[in-house]
Amino acid sequence: MRSKDNYRMIAFLNPTCRRMIGLMTLMALFTGCASIFQNLDDKMSRQRFKKDYEALDAALEIYDQGDFEKALARFRTIKSDRKNEKIERRAWLGEICCCLLLADTPAEFSVAIGMWHAFADSTADADATWSQALLDPLVVRLASQASSGEVEVDSSAEPPEAATGTKTPTMQEKADQPQNEEDRLEAEMAELRKKAKRADKLQLKIAKILAENRSLKEKIKALEAIDQSIQKKKSEISTSGE
Repeated sequence: MRSKDNYRMIAFLNPTCRRMIGLMTLMALFTGCASIFQNLDDKMSRQRFKKDYEALDAALEIYDQGDFEKALARFRTIKSDRKNEKIERRAWLGEICCCLLLADTPAEFSVAIGMWHAFADSTADADATWSQALLDPLVVRLASQASSGEVEVDSSAEPPEAATGTKTPTMQEKADQPQNEEDRLEAEMAELRKKAKRADKLQLKIAKILAENRSLKEKIKALEAIDQSIQKKKSEISTSGE
């Protein structure tokens, strides 16, 4: 019988746990040793295999968006081309991470871990071997926990924050939410009323300007008519004098 301070959380195929596996595996990208998806400073190689690098970048973008099935297909296609060893290994690691994240059964986890071991054993580079040797126990342990169905959680610990970075609201906070919502709506209504008043004043100003404009046009027409009449009389006087 477990104590009240702890409880069991079923984590079999937990997406968060599986994502941790993928992310921890991808840590190899940032060690500066494994040269996976990162050390693309070889300009000659990138220029020569430009389309392949672009395909690899596109697959990684899909992976970052969380579409692991589509990313898996892309990585496998790139790996199968076998045009460049660097690109092949990067695509291979992408395939492994997708398999770890998509695994739904212990058997599938086992296959993905076997792929990881094959990847780690496939290089003789000392730095890459060192990096993968450090990651290997972590990847295997996380996969084992995810597939075993159990993760111990200490309920006395602080409640985890949500993915958005906000804490889970307390009962008091939940009770205050309707009042807070009413206050927010009231503030928005007050602001709308102010805007409506400003709009009314602006409409009155516009109407006044339009009226003044019409009045000026009428005065201009009257002056033009007077001017035409004067010019006509001058013309008649000039003609009669001749």
